[in-house]
Amino acid sequence: MTLTTRRLIFYTMVVLFLLATPPTILYSIGYSFDWQKKSLVQTGGLFLKSSPPGAQVFINGKEKKITPKLISRLIPKTYAIVLSKDGYQTWEKNLEVKPRLVEEARSIILFPKNIKSEIASSSISSIKGFLQTPEEKTSQAQAAKVASSTAGWLYSERNLYYINNTNFILYRSDLNGYIKEQLSQQFLPKDDYTVFTGSNNQIMVLGQQTGNLFWLNKNTQAFENLASNIKSAIFSGDGKKIAYWNNNEIWINYIEDILVQPYKKAGEKELITRHSQPISQVIFYPNNEYLTYVIGDQIKIIELDGRGSRNIINFISTPNPQIYFDEPNSYFYYLTGNELFRVKLNL
Repeated sequence: MTLTTRRLIFYTMVVLFLLATPPTILYSIGYSFDWQKKSLVQTGGLFLKSSPPGAQVFINGKEKKITPKLISRLIPKTYAIVLSKDGYQTWEKNLEVKPRLVEEARSIILFPKNIKSEIASSSISSIKGFLQTPEEKTSQAQAAKVASSTAGWLYSERNLYYINNTNFILYRSDLNGYIKEQLSQQFLPKDDYTVFTGSNNQIMVLGQQTGNLFWLNKNTQAFENLASNIKSAIFSGDGKKIAYWNNNEIWINYIEDILVQPYKKAGEKELITRHSQPISQVIFYPNNEYLTYVIGDQIKIIELDGRGSRNIINFISTPNPQIYFDEPNSYFYYLTGNELFRVKLNL
């Protein structure tokens, strides 16, 4: 090989190195070329996790393996995402990928196409009554007697919560009255109240005549008016949010910051769904990121994640159902007529 040939090869390699190095560096720090905009952009990603796992992931119609899945180096824009698994209903959502960020959907639940219900009882009138032990029934009867003259009460976890019918202050005591604690420093408007408790010692009350919903701020010991003309309400299992509803709308109020996507701030309120038919009951199920509710003869499930659009399914159809989630045992119960059924999802 001549000296001229060796020099030609050397300089050719130098030129190739100089040409390849910038794209390699840009690629390594997350840049890619957007052919639509004809410019370099910093890419982002998607992380998708489903229960059950093993769902096929389609991004803009193209298959991207199975969940759980991190999909990186995506051009920033909105993507149409579909998760599909045999025997389960599909999950669809449009998610926007932003530069240098990973958009996450970690609480995806895929619901079976065919729900398998088993009968739990054929002659009851109340789900809670069926689930209560004899000791719990005795304690509830004793609590009802002790609190009969109050403006509202609830017996839960061996604590009697009641609203004094003279000063409309909220108290907590044991059934024997040996321990008594004033929980609120601010009196409530005169009304008859339903009392609700949740985890993390959360408390709220609902005026039965006015429909005013109040949440007790533990830091100030003052009641905060969350909403008016409300039918009922419920705490999430983690105590971080409240679902409340009227005849036609379901709302969520976040009482703690949500530090995973989609992020929420304490005090933020969000309309979840609206229907022309009356909504009769709402519960958190199957976890704190989904609501199950009843309209007529239809039990529906809707996700709280409002990015893109919310996935909603028709879960069970049965005449005039009552619903309940026994969280410790993961059983979903529904009562129709005097027959009680239960469902357990394999999540």
